[in-house]
Amino acid sequence: MTSTQKLTIIALFTSLIIACDYALVSVSNVKLLNTLVFCSAYSFGFKVGASIALLSELIWGIVTPNGFGGLIIPFLAGGEVLFAVAGYAASKMWKLDELKAVSPVNLYFGALIAICTFFWDLETNLATGLLEGARTFVEYIAVLSIGIPFAAIHEASDFVLGAALAPVVILCFKRYAHRFNINPNLARTASVPHSAVVN
Repeated sequence: MTSTQKLTIIALFTSLIIACDYALVSVSNVKLLNTLVFCSAYSFGFKVGASIALLSELIWGIVTPNGFGGLIIPFLAGGEVLFAVAGYAASKMWKLDELKAVSPVNLYFGALIAICTFFWDLETNLATGLLEGARTFVEYIAVLSIGIPFAAIHEASDFVLGAALAPVVILCFKRYAHRFNINPNLARTASVPHSAVVN
């Protein structure tokens, strides 16, 4: 991809994520952000996915209707990069030809996204405790305990959204890849071993 194409994809995805966040603002802990970051990294590479992750969290942390995020923003943005790592790793483990709108593989996508969500929730809850003055193990456990119901909803919704939507979004990219010539990797057909790891 050219630099212009990459910047366009980053801008489009970031705008879409912010719009979806606003549309779902009344639904607690249900967002398309993580799934879309995963899809962008699978389809366009880690750098593009990570850029979208960082920009989306940075912008949302500033313009969110819930108020300015403040010192928690770097933790939110840094944690979001996990989804770019997972999307890129998934592209190495499951080649595009294996994806279908309905397939057992989709459950792996949902599971990967849910696992990343668990670690994102853990990291951001610990960061919240730190910023609010927690210093002892008991205080951190208290912070994590308060966040359990919210984290459970977050992880369950991300599993469902990831399994149901991630393959569909990626297949849409494949359908239009040749027409717009924006990503040769989407047309790849060579087998990739399931044991492949992120380079």
